[in-house]
Amino acid sequence: MRKILVSAVLALVLVTSAAVPAFAADYADVTVTATPAIIAITNAPTDWTMNDSGATAPGDDAIRHASTYYSNDADNTAQPSATVDDGECRFLLTNTGTLNLDIAIAFSDFTLGDTMPNSDTGSATATDFGAKAYVSGDSFPGSELTVAGTAQVIANLPHTASNTKKWGVVVYTRTDAFTSTTSMEATITLTATEAA
Repeated sequence: MRKILVSAVLALVLVTSAAVPAFAADYADVTVTATPAIIAITNAPTDWTMNDSGATAPGDDAIRHASTYYSNDADNTAQPSATVDDGECRFLLTNTGTLNLDIAIAFSDFTLGDTMPNSDTGSATATDFGAKAYVSGDSFPGSELTVAGTAQVIANLPHTASNTKKWGVVVYTRTDAFTSTTSMEATITLTATEAA
């Protein structure tokens, strides 16, 4: 009886297996992964009060006409060393993206109070200010770059991915005397593009 039962079960299994056809695949999937490269920068700090060290006169943070101011936190009237040191640069630019970048800089006109347009030449005139940017590790004077109202690439500030660089700016105030004590404001804009 046992032999008959085993034979019947085996026959049933064979009949059932034969009834389920084996299909061949008529398609195949490919998983595509794409990791985007990004352009991203940060700059800190995001402000600077010219002469905030009170270097022109102790306790007096007001700027003067026909004067030079450096974004050097220790002394806004002290020119950087022959080879610019990190400590002489107020700003820290960080490439938080994944690409090597070219950095362009623009410095707007000062508005409010005694307006002071950017001369776009790096030198002051009777009514205009001049501005130049400098970078840690570069020679000064000599390597700084004129900063105009329209953006231009800072040749000495190429920026590799996930890297930081210290930089500063020098402002030459207009030569005519100021007539207002109202604070003026301008904006420095950094723009990043992928390096060629």
